[in-house]
Amino acid sequence: GMIEAGAATYAGMLPLILKLNSSNSLHSKDLTSDQAITSSVKDALRLGCLAVGFTIYPGSAKCFDMMEEARGIIAEAKSYGLAVVLWSYPRGEGISKEGETAVDVIAYAAHMAALLGANIIKVKLPTKYLEREKIETENIESLPKRIEYVKRSCFAGKRIV
Repeated sequence: GMIEAGAATYAGMLPLILKLNSSNSLHSKDLTSDQAITSSVKDALRLGCLAVGFTIYPGSAKCFDMMEEARGIIAEAKSYGLAVVLWSYPRGEGISKEGETAVDVIAYAAHMAALLGANIIKVKLPTKYLEREKIETENIESLPKRIEYVKRSCFAGKRIV
């Protein structure tokens, strides 16, 4: 893919991350959110990458399949000493559009990524909206407080979020 076109130019100069799955902009929004595996850990090693990346959609009807795929890839990547970046974007039939960035839902999505073994976790910035949990609103009033809340959900801040 795209990283292969420039990997030789930037290897050793930039820490390369190979994203191993991808969505498709032609995929109907009416269908269940999912991504296809488009690359491998071996490709990342061949290209001189320092890390691999993977996206999961907690809340999607495909979330358990995505989590199982991620877990296998994470184990393989770590066996070669590669770091793992996990994009954890909540979506699916049981989550409202506003809930996709709700602080409680984002915190849980980040926690799921930490449980899977991610070294670095990418989530969307959390809003003050609460989808499911009851949280003292003064604890989430400002964006820095919401980010801290999300970070605490990842083994009390022992993961990079």
